Amino acid sequence: MDTEPPGRAPTALGDPRSDDKALGLLLASAHEAARSSLNAELRPLGIETRHFGILVTLDRAGPTSQRGLGALLGLDKSAVVRIMDELERLGLAVRKRAEHDRRAYAIELTTEGRRYARTSATAADEVSARLFGWLSPADRDRLVTLLTGILTRADDGSTGNEPNRS
Repeated sequence: MDTEPPGRAPTALGDPRSDDKALGLLLASAHEAARSSLNAELRPLGIETRHFGILVTLDRAGPTSQRGLGALLGLDKSAVVRIMDELERLGLAVRKRAEHDRRAYAIELTTEGRRYARTSATAADEVSARLFGWLSPADRDRLVTLLTGILTRADDGSTGNEPNRS
């Protein structure tokens, strides 16, 4: 396995090693490239990354409320509703009234939806191996720690001026 990083992508804003704006742009570009790669792999199935997240979550967790899906995937209520409308049109998921709360919906996969969840997970494995397979276990652990730190700071409004605790 090649553990050397691919060539460093320059950004329009400068050097991401010393410029926070350039680093943010590099992170956004990496996200968009990963999303595009997965979308390309999923295209033959007629779904996109946004569908994939819900399909594999429901396959793993079983019937889940719309609110629960939003919380698990970091999606707002309107995004979950739009994606669910699309999945229902495709015949991959259904909304049923939740037994414990008739005002809420429990979302579950159809038989075809479970098949799509598993087929799309295999496609995602191939993309993930290409994107992340070059990372050593230590690099992967560090990346997870760093990304989690970014998410935490984004959620709590930290300024980023706190001392580096690496």
